[in-house]
Amino acid sequence: MQTPPKEMGNIALINHPSRENPFRSVVEGSRMPIVVTDPNQDDNPIVFANQAFVDLTGYDLDEIIGHNCRFLQGPDSDPEVRRLIGGALAEQHDIKIEVLNYRKNGTAFWNELYISPIHDDEGNLLYFFGSQLDCTLRRQAAARIVEANAQLERRVEERTRDLEQALRHREVLLHELQHRVKNNLQVMASLIRLQAGRSDSEAMKVGFENLLHRINALELIYRKLYTADAGPTLELGGYLAEICETLANFHGPDRGIVLDVRTRPCHVPVETALPLGLILNELVTNSFRHAFADRKTGTIRLKLEPLDGTRWELRIGDDGVGAAGGLDWETNNNLGLSLVKALAKQIRATVEVDGSAGTLFTLTFQAQAADARAGRSAAG
Repeated sequence: MQTPPKEMGNIALINHPSRENPFRSVVEGSRMPIVVTDPNQDDNPIVFANQAFVDLTGYDLDEIIGHNCRFLQGPDSDPEVRRLIGGALAEQHDIKIEVLNYRKNGTAFWNELYISPIHDDEGNLLYFFGSQLDCTLRRQAAARIVEANAQLERRVEERTRDLEQALRHREVLLHELQHRVKNNLQVMASLIRLQAGRSDSEAMKVGFENLLHRINALELIYRKLYTADAGPTLELGGYLAEICETLANFHGPDRGIVLDVRTRPCHVPVETALPLGLILNELVTNSFRHAFADRKTGTIRLKLEPLDGTRWELRIGDDGVGAAGGLDWETNNNLGLSLVKALAKQIRATVEVDGSAGTLFTLTFQAQAADARAGRSAAG
């Protein structure tokens, strides 16, 4: 063991042939733990330590001077940290690192260690200057934050799994409900066809056909919900185009009546799409049956387009005979028109009717603002 230098106050003086106590002014009165080691002696021993270092480690000064700093290492100190410190000393460059050290009483603390070489004017290495900072509380606080974040992430993951499972269960139930409703509508349609075939009354057959078309409009929505990725909205243009195609096939493609369908993508809630589909069914069916009684050809037009950010317009018309004397929309008690009025009121749509040249119904309703971005045209 090296002989400890004599002490002045709480500082051990360093005697060196080329310096007269060069560190005293730096460390005197400092509250930061400081040591100085001498790499020119065997095993680079501590040749200076201030009182703050004594207080931090719990060792007496005569237990510190003359020893290498590794006496602060313990069972859980990281060998990799020791290797990095040794490399910095060998290469004579600064290093700042956090190391797990142990006090004299065996308690561990995290030491933020800063080591810097000190050279003379000729560049010769004289000492290593080391300062310490007890960063245990900061490390513990950081560890608590990391653990709290980990617990939060685990809880979020658990809650997400629970929600995903609940959502999958809900989707299964919803699809099952939609499937059952669709099947029941198909059964109802089959019963209506059977009953219509047994009826001798033309008026009854027409009534059954009208009912069948309405059920088909309902069944089409549930088929879309069941076979596609059901969401909160339904693409209205495609839905209306399919209804028109179904009606055209039913009333006979060889009649010379052309369907001109032009729509733009418009997503609406199912509770809006269904009334509009039923309205379309009533009006297009009425055109097929009554608009072209005196001729073999004609055109039924459907146009769906946005008016502004949220309002859309649906135009359903034909170039047929129109209504003799005009169409009194407000007072007409026809069952189909009464149904149209009730359905329009249900979705708060306004309806305008022009019977001067054929018949044209114009409905204005609310839809989502983002639906007017893209366009699509189809002719049937």
